[in-house]
Parts: sequence; C-alpha cells; structure tokens
Amino acid sequence: MKRIRSVEARQIIADELAKAGWDTASTFTVEEGARPGAASLAWWHENTPANESSETLRNLAYLRAYLKIAGEAPLYACGLLLDRRRLWMDRSIMSRLERDGYLTFEGEGKKEPWFALTERGQAFVAGDEGDALS
Repeated sequence: MKRIRSVEARQIIADELAKAGWDTASTFTVEEGARPGAASLAWWHENTPANESSETLRNLAYLRAYLKIAGEAPLYACGLLLDRRRLWMDRSIMSRLERDGYLTFEGEGKKEPWFALTERGQAFVAGDEGDALS
C-alpha cells in the first residue's frame, strides 16, 4: 500500500474543509514519530470541554480527510502513517468524536491503538446523520 506525502495530506484536509465551507486548515501537524501519550484514551480526553459538540461541519470534514489519508490503514491514534512521517490528528476533534459515539478507541495498551468508526460514525461520514450541522 502506497502512503501519501504530507503535501498531499494537507491538500486532502484543505479540500474537505473547503467542501464544508471552511477557508483554511487550522490543524496540521506532521512529525517523525509516534505522538507521545496518544496510545492512551485518557490522554485524548484530558482537555476535552464537555460543552463542545462533535457534530460540526469542521469535525466532519476532518474525519473524512483523516479517513482518506489513512486509506486502507486504521486511524492510528499515535499518528496516521504518511510516506515518511506521521500526521498527528487533532486531539479535540478526535476526543469529541470518540466521546459522542462516532468512533471507538481500539487496542488500548497495544503499541499502535487506533480509532474505528462506529455505525453512527459511518452514517456521519456518509452524510446520513442529520443536516443540521453547524
């Protein structure tokens, strides 16, 4: 499986955000290695505000982009695998999506845990879950 380059990943995020009506990608971090702490679900939820909704066009755009970037690979919690580096997913977005039942956190305690779409998440990505996103 061929992994994409960071410039391609950035473009995928920009394209998905543009489709959702957002002008720019605000979160894009590419690093050499695995994201420290990200193998623990508790780390993802450390700073998640309870009052912030996961049901936004921005979150949907990022989730769709992350799925495209990962391709057939899982959404590895410690970073999506690119050609030479890892894309660190937005902590707030992924935390809220997991908290609200769009994603599950799989493989806790393993070297490479991942996020998986739930049925609700699949409907969200497909556009079947409500048109009232903000």
